[in-house]
Amino acid sequence: MGILGFFKKGQSEEEVFHNAVEAKDYVTIVNVGQKLLQKYPYSTSIINPYTEALIKLGRKEEAIKVLLDFAEKKAAEEYYDITIAILKKILKVDPYNIRALKLLVSTLQKKELFYEVFKTLEESYKKFKEAGLPVEGIREILEKFVQDQFHPLFHEKYADICKAEGKEDDAFTSYILAGNLYVKLKNFKAALRAFLKAREIKKTENLDRQLVEVVVYGEEGTEIIPTIAVENSQNLEFLKFLVDDFREAGKISLLKKLAERIPDVKVKYFLLSMIEFETGNIESGTQYLEKLRNIDEGVYSKLLSIITNRHPEYADTILGKIKDEEELPDFEDIIEAIDDVIASDVSEIISSFEEDKTEEESSIFSFDMSKDESEGIKNLSLAEAMLGLGNFEKAIEMAKKALNCNSTFLKAAILITNAYKLQGRFREAIDFLMEILHERKLNEREEAQLKEALGEVYEAMGEKDRALLWYKEAYKVLKLPELLEKINNLELVS
Repeated sequence: MGILGFFKKGQSEEEVFHNAVEAKDYVTIVNVGQKLLQKYPYSTSIINPYTEALIKLGRKEEAIKVLLDFAEKKAAEEYYDITIAILKKILKVDPYNIRALKLLVSTLQKKELFYEVFKTLEESYKKFKEAGLPVEGIREILEKFVQDQFHPLFHEKYADICKAEGKEDDAFTSYILAGNLYVKLKNFKAALRAFLKAREIKKTENLDRQLVEVVVYGEEGTEIIPTIAVENSQNLEFLKFLVDDFREAGKISLLKKLAERIPDVKVKYFLLSMIEFETGNIESGTQYLEKLRNIDEGVYSKLLSIITNRHPEYADTILGKIKDEEELPDFEDIIEAIDDVIASDVSEIISSFEEDKTEEESSIFSFDMSKDESEGIKNLSLAEAMLGLGNFEKAIEMAKKALNCNSTFLKAAILITNAYKLQGRFREAIDFLMEILHERKLNEREEAQLKEALGEVYEAMGEKDRALLWYKEAYKVLKLPELLEKINNLELVS
């Protein structure tokens, strides 16, 4: 019909505009709409059909400019719901509009719709990636949001993005941080998932210890234990830790079932022997010890030393049984050991753990901790990740920040000591520990654990007398079997 056809005698511009909207006369809507916007610059009843008409006529950029100006005005007036609706409309038309995206993120945050913020950024990132457009800007916004909000789900998903981009160090760090935060929430299933993702990037002893603790205190993931045990087969300290952790949690019978499925017979017999002795089954423990002897004399000797130091009350019985069986082992025993090796079928089953979106969304609002505590966990997690990546200086730097939080202080102090020790900077490790022992108010157990760490530094330096002194001081409080074992070993060579 055209614009002239709408102007009948006595009709106002508003009536002409309304009739044009009903008739979908986009030319008239635009022409009359421009005049009306001069009188009513922020009327949604005019702006919406006006911008839609512009888009229909191929004048998309003009429409977006009008909508953006309107959205910024409404955001400044704190009409957030209107602002969000307009910005979503803009991004539907132009999904690559950074200005609209930034304003939408800012507005959603003011409404505390944090999960929606993350999903918006995540979807924008994917769209930019698929279109072959630069994603650095989106990633920077996403990274800042994740750091500001400090929730494990966001850190984990951000790590997924980093990994997909090939930024594996950043991904590893964020997975570790996410895992530790999930542990804080006692969400062991999610912590297991995050740590397993980190392990796909890099395997470290510290990470494996964290995985063991998550499995021990959670309800899932037990199938990873045989794999971890085999991959740490040369690290007898780790295997001892494995037994101790399950024992302290009252789940040593579960570990026994898992150990029986381990394909590496050396690891299997080491663990089963320790487990049997820890549960008082001397006869079975000795049998496994003898089977281990048929396979590896060196590991057998070390385990014998561990057992007799931990349980001196068993020493005479064990040594008596071994003496009785000192002759060449029976042919059947040798065949059994060989058969075990041949029949072993190494299999790794790592289940994928996926929480549904509803669970993830609900967890956002249950996450609460003090600022000091959240900063402590964040800095300690970053330090652990840096240590795993071999970046000792950065590990020390981040761990020193975690010293300020009571809940992370002790772990941070031990981590700093280990970082110095791994670099051969023994004197700095000693000075650091002595400074804490003299200047910080510690409870009896914290002081004892730091004294044990001091003993470990002196032992690494070869100063066995000083190491022995600090170990004995620590043992007065801790009474740990492994600490007594260290003392006994040092006294044998002193």
